[in-house]
Amino acid sequence: MNIAEYHQKIEQVWQHIEEQLDKQGSGVDCEIQGAVMTLTFDDDSQIIINKQEAMLELWLASKLGGFHFAYREDTWLSSEGRSFWLHLEEAFIRHGETVSFSE
Repeated sequence: MNIAEYHQKIEQVWQHIEEQLDKQGSGVDCEIQGAVMTLTFDDDSQIIINKQEAMLELWLASKLGGFHFAYREDTWLSSEGRSFWLHLEEAFIRHGETVSFSE
């Protein structure tokens, strides 16, 4: 994957997150600044999703900890082979919200 494709894939992730939050009526505030998406919950806790362009990775930080994902097999996977979307859903639950990001 080249840099342009990488950025396109990340933009698709961010768009899907925003669409699902809107579609499911979530009260989570979503803000994108540069290479960082910040999801802020009612209790002011946050999930941070950011681009790591140098490694062509997507990083996720939440109350569950920090995780790195690479684009393999047509999806974002951790080094353990777990889906970004599954991690994100689990992070939302830990932050007190239930949102489905299944594609």
